[in-house]
Formats: sequence, structure tokens, C-alpha cells
Amino acid sequence: MPQVRDAGSPFHSEIIPPRVTRMDEVQDVIPLLYMNGLSTRKVKKSASKLLGNKGLSHQNVIRITEKIVEEFNKWKRRDLSALEITYLILDGIRLGVRAGTKEKEAVLVAWAFLENGSRELISVSLGNHESYSAWKGFLEDMIKRGLNDPLLTVIDGCPGLIKAVKEVFPNSDIQRCTKHKTENILDKVLKEDRAKVKDSLRKIFYATTYDHAKEAIEMFKRDWGKKYPSALECLQEDIELCLTYYKYPYRHWKRVRTTNAVERSFLEVRRRVRGIGRFKDEERALTMVYWQMKEIRWYGVDMTKEARAILAGIKVSKLDRMVA
Repeated sequence: MPQVRDAGSPFHSEIIPPRVTRMDEVQDVIPLLYMNGLSTRKVKKSASKLLGNKGLSHQNVIRITEKIVEEFNKWKRRDLSALEITYLILDGIRLGVRAGTKEKEAVLVAWAFLENGSRELISVSLGNHESYSAWKGFLEDMIKRGLNDPLLTVIDGCPGLIKAVKEVFPNSDIQRCTKHKTENILDKVLKEDRAKVKDSLRKIFYATTYDHAKEAIEMFKRDWGKKYPSALECLQEDIELCLTYYKYPYRHWKRVRTTNAVERSFLEVRRRVRGIGRFKDEERALTMVYWQMKEIRWYGVDMTKEARAILAGIKVSKLDRMVA
């Protein structure tokens, strides 16, 4: 605020209201700079162009960005009982969470496609590893907050996650990510054959029907079983969990046969946090992941009349099995 002497009348700025020393717009911009990947030092340097070298301290940056941390803490405790979840997608990302430690820690993330077709970020939490106990605690926390069992849970090939989902959501179908399965199989194949083997796998996971997929599995066994028995064993392990999506609406297959929806979000998170390096505490690390994933806009699923009818039939079938 300029100091005006001998002006003859009180000075009132046309930019900053009386008794206000910093504009709300600046207060809003500072958290955005931080959440978009700038360290507190770089935020201070950037803001000094507006406020002057003495206008913003390191402590001020921390204090101002606290409001986003408060928003995250309120969000992660919210009630989930009103959400009608059709598809739940689970995955994890490794980040440097605590300053002074070399080991990266797992941040567990849950996305969902709701009954109306929209997509929503459901939960973000920290787990030392993507272990059974970490995933089970993550899922049970959502249950305590009122989460309804999803029709289908989409996961990667983590054994601990599969076990946790079967225990916490016993009535939910499980879809193993076909992309992760493909990568696991290709790791057991010589480089010169990978393109051909990948094409054989695409005939399985992109077949037009479940029966055609099963025929493609037999073809894979015939073409590659003798040369790569370990690849065939990997394919046959939990193969039915990789084909679960065939019982769901065709229009939704692209969204639910892999965890790509979350994986692509993680690419953006990694890009934004690269400049920060390692966070000083887990709360800010989780807030960063929450903020980045909340800002990403992805397509939902098309809930056509036909799709709703198929999903309604699956619900009825599940209820009948539960009663029986």
C-alpha cells in the first residue's frame, strides 16, 4: 500500500480495498503454483514479481497452501454412502513422501464410474507398500464411510490387492488389467518374438465375444506353448479374471478391461511432482496427488438404455446368488 503524505484527503486505492494488504487473487494463485509442481522456494520467487522481494516468505507460502491441505482432509473424511458406484478402479503410485528417506512409498488411489456414467475420484491414501494389509485397510476405510459394493472392481495383478478385494467386496466381480497381464507375458518372451506374441494376445483381449477369446487362448497355446511354456503359464493364471469384462456392456469394455484410466493420471502426477522431489510430510504428498487427479478431466462411460439393462440383470443375478 503506498504511503501518501500531504494529499489533502485520505488516500483510497482503486485496486486494494481499505485495510487489505494483499489481494485475494494473489492468495488464490499461490496454492495453484505450488500444486502445479513448483517448490515453496520457486513459488516465493515467482510471487516476488508481484509482491516484491519482501512480500512473501517461505512461512507465508506454507501458511497459504494450508487451505488446500484442509480441503483435502475434509474430502478424505467425507461420507460415501450417496455414491452409486458401478465400476471401481484401484491402483497405486510410488512417490518420495518423507524428506530424509530414500525409499519411495505407495500412494493408493480409487477412481469410480458412477451409475449415471460420470467418473469421480473416491479416495487417496498412503501405504508403505502395495501389500494385502495396506490395500485391505484402504478398502475398509471406504466401507466405514459408507461405500457401497461396486458391481466390478478393476485392478492390476498385485496378489495382495486381489486377496483384499475378494475379502472386502465378496459380491463384486473382479477384472484384472489386461495391459498388465500382457506386459507380464511379454517379459517371458524373446525380443524377436514379442511383436507376434503381442498380436496373439490382442486376439484374446480384443476379441468380439467371450467364446472367441477362449478360442484365441487355444490358438496361443498351439502357437507359443512349446517355445514359451512360462509365458503360457502366466497367461493361464487367473485368465478368467482377465475376461470378466465380457459379461458387461460392450460400450464399457474400453474403460474397464485395464487400469489405464488411472495409469494415465499417474503420468500427469509424476510430471508435476518432478520439481518437488521429496515431500516433507505425507499430508502434503497426498494433497498433491489428490489435487492433480481432481483437476484431470476424463470421459465417463455411456449409460445407454441397453447398458442399463445389462447392468440391471447383473445386479439381479448377484442378489439371487446372495439369497441362495
